[in-house]
Amino acid sequence: MKKLIFFSALAFGSLLIQAQESYVMFETMYIDVKPDKANEFEAAFRAHNQKYHSEGASRVGVHYIVNGPWAGQFSWIMGPLTFSDLDKRPSDPAHEEDWGKVMPYVEKVSEVEYWRLDSKLDYRPEGSGFSKYHMRYFDVKPGKWEDFTKLLTSVVEVYKAKKYPNSMSVYWSQFNTGNGRDVVAVQGFNKYSEYDKEDTWVADFESVHGEGSWKKTMDALIQCTDGMTEELREVVPELGGSAE
Repeated sequence: MKKLIFFSALAFGSLLIQAQESYVMFETMYIDVKPDKANEFEAAFRAHNQKYHSEGASRVGVHYIVNGPWAGQFSWIMGPLTFSDLDKRPSDPAHEEDWGKVMPYVEKVSEVEYWRLDSKLDYRPEGSGFSKYHMRYFDVKPGKWEDFTKLLTSVVEVYKAKKYPNSMSVYWSQFNTGNGRDVVAVQGFNKYSEYDKEDTWVADFESVHGEGSWKKTMDALIQCTDGMTEELREVVPELGGSAE
């Protein structure tokens, strides 16, 4: 019940306060392309995004999913936006007709989600830009939201204290769709070779939070969640609205 109340507060309470508070949110979805229509899809998708989703709240970025259940698919990321911006998204007949040129090459669209950035749990090195992202999706147990937030806070504190070159940002799902993806921690990076480097995370964490703190954090994580899934992504700028 507490989980349901929490989601209701996010979904509807944010509508009531957005006049006093600005926020960052993204609409995301997975797009599964027909295997024999990849070239046709990319041409139509690129043209559509550059024509209708190149700026403002309707700007679209595109990621390619490297691993996990949606490996081989694309992720559409529109925003940053607010719920009010959704009322003004392109939807006229010309837009719908143009989107109709994309859909014949699409197997299916799935997992339409709305992710709101937690501004208190957001670390981005100044001037940084990333070509890849490591996504960690968490299924949070009912009644454990506050405890889980404290755990995420301790992680972001390490990024800030150590001034890591990679980013760490936390987004909360705005609706409970039943897929077990309540929160996502997003780490931006540029080279896969980083995974071959010596792992100093535990030492770094305990230098900030004290000896033995990492084990306590991991034990608490087990108590707070019903699991975590990971996903690697690569940015595909040429398919996005601004074709950067």
